[in-house]
Amino acid sequence: MGGRYICFIDMAMDRRSVGTLPQKAPSGFRAVLEAQGLSLHVSGPIEVSKPAEGDYVVLGLAFPREMTRADESGTNDPAKALLARHWGAFVAIHATEPGQVSLVRDPSGQLPCYYRRHEGGWIVASDVDLLRLYDRRPLDIDWTEVAEELLFINHFTARTGLTGVYELLAGEEMTVTAQGIETKAAWTPWDPAMSPVETVEEAIDRLESAFTLVHQALAARYSHPLITVSGGLDSSIVATQIAQFTKDARLLTFYTDGDPYGDERAFAAIVARTCEAPLTAVPYRAPDFPTSCRSDMFLPRPTYRTIAGLINARLLDQSYLGGHGAVLGGFGGDNSFCGMAPPYALGDLLQARPSLAGVWQMLGDLRRITSASYMDLARHVARTLRTRFQPVNAYAWPREPIFLTAEVAERTAPRKLHPWLDAPCDALRGSTAHIAVLIRAHNYLERFPRSASTVSLSPLLLAPIVEACLSIPSWMWCDGGIDRSIARQAATTLPPEIAERRSKGSPLQMHARYFETYRHDLKAFLIEGMLVEKQIVDADAVRRYCEREPPVRDLDYLRLLELVDAEIWCRYQRG
Repeated sequence: MGGRYICFIDMAMDRRSVGTLPQKAPSGFRAVLEAQGLSLHVSGPIEVSKPAEGDYVVLGLAFPREMTRADESGTNDPAKALLARHWGAFVAIHATEPGQVSLVRDPSGQLPCYYRRHEGGWIVASDVDLLRLYDRRPLDIDWTEVAEELLFINHFTARTGLTGVYELLAGEEMTVTAQGIETKAAWTPWDPAMSPVETVEEAIDRLESAFTLVHQALAARYSHPLITVSGGLDSSIVATQIAQFTKDARLLTFYTDGDPYGDERAFAAIVARTCEAPLTAVPYRAPDFPTSCRSDMFLPRPTYRTIAGLINARLLDQSYLGGHGAVLGGFGGDNSFCGMAPPYALGDLLQARPSLAGVWQMLGDLRRITSASYMDLARHVARTLRTRFQPVNAYAWPREPIFLTAEVAERTAPRKLHPWLDAPCDALRGSTAHIAVLIRAHNYLERFPRSASTVSLSPLLLAPIVEACLSIPSWMWCDGGIDRSIARQAATTLPPEIAERRSKGSPLQMHARYFETYRHDLKAFLIEGMLVEKQIVDADAVRRYCEREPPVRDLDYLRLLELVDAEIWCRYQRG
């Protein structure tokens, strides 16, 4: 989502301190809400609305759900009722009573919400730069949090990498009073996950309806979008679905110059013909090392976008030149469409007590997806049967200890898990893993700085589609021995060449060339950097890897590039 907002909440314990918060919004902002102890200001292309239900002022996109969904909400909780009746990409705010303010963030997480204590109250904003405007205290780096985020990649909680800056997580409500802040879930992924569909046909119908609902609404709001396509399943679904409802979309594809494996123009052209939309192809090149070190790290956590940052800049240019109101893409499709289903499918099916015929069919589907031998499947059955009746423990977020110091790498679990990972005792293991990959996607939603006027949205991560996907058990995603099978069948707009595609190109070779070209610069940058100084990164491990004889023969260079991105972020925050 594009546009910015800032909210001042004056909730001092000492009433003599009331009024210590700023009374004037930044230049270019307009006031949209004034109440006792509360003022809200917005700028840029951010929509402001007031739903019929409740007293919330909603920032961002908010679409009404079908009445049947609202009728099923059955709650007197205003925050839960709001999310039961609306979907989109929004933050909602209202003063619930004197001395109390409620903020709600929708489950998609596509409009950010950060907050920081300020004297007698709180400042809530769409971006960290706005939080900095009104407080001369430096935003120090939280090194403990940074170390944890580097060990448990893409896991996060309300804490950020900046001390004192917090995030209202997707689907949560935050209540602010003079006593402080309390957060709770207003939406949880476990509601749809624990109400699964019963048949493949029902799964297809539900997801197809969600595709239509989301893309029709977006096309009505943004009739002239720029859609990024790669020729893969996810972006092709977005493009062909949108094309049903507007003929003014334009498609854009990036390709790796001089690298056939990363050149998907032929498949993107198939999608463009199906959409009857113009296609622009832009070469995808890695920046030089000095340019990548000047990346604008605008988020309050380390991010992994040194090379992608150049793509996003080109994308903004294309959007401005074409006069597009929104940039849409297929990001998050693998996450929503349960791309990790095969390892969990058999165990989840057995927990659901299937027929013998159902188990036999599942084994055949897994063999076609994985190309496993019958012996491999037999071992998989044995392991699955051993774990079937074991209790589901807390989700073990994968660790990435390579290049980190022993002190950091010795941790076995995050200090606190993301609240979505608090699974019911009878949850399917595949559902927990599905929710975990959705969390991973949320770390990459913000492509552009908030000051940019272009709206960026990932339709496949909006609530109707995510809820439909969560209600589909892992084994159904493997139907017919095809990965992400339900998505392929529900997306009836796809051309056969895309729907039946089983492989996809990758820019890995470009990343490898970037590492080979700048390996000595990367080594020096890390060894002389803040992460080594704070004993998070192991300088000797970095040195050994970068001094090995070329060419690179593994994928560990990708991990090293992640650490370089984190180092760039740290230096940017230091100023």
